[in-house]
Amino acid sequence: MRKLFVFFIVFSLGLIVTSCNLEVTKHCRVIYDGNGITGGERPVDTNNYTPGQTAIVLENTYEKTGFTFKHWNTHWLGTGESYNPGETLEIGDHYFIHLYAIWE
Repeated sequence: MRKLFVFFIVFSLGLIVTSCNLEVTKHCRVIYDGNGITGGERPVDTNNYTPGQTAIVLENTYEKTGFTFKHWNTHWLGTGESYNPGETLEIGDHYFIHLYAIWE
């Protein structure tokens, strides 16, 4: 009985694997980080992008007491690529792109 059961599992899995031809599409989300905010709402881009598409960078809706929003950046220290609201962002081979608010 045990051999038959194992054979059945292997045979069944074999059918599943050989009968499926899955094409996987990588999706990317753009996430907006307030980078030390004191208020406001998170900008939300609900799109699922694929590599090669472009996203429009959203307006800032965060607040940080005593600071003015300067731009978005791919690094929280502002040492990455900078983007202004309304600019286009090319989607690469990532699952998530984090844009951090840079304040001055």
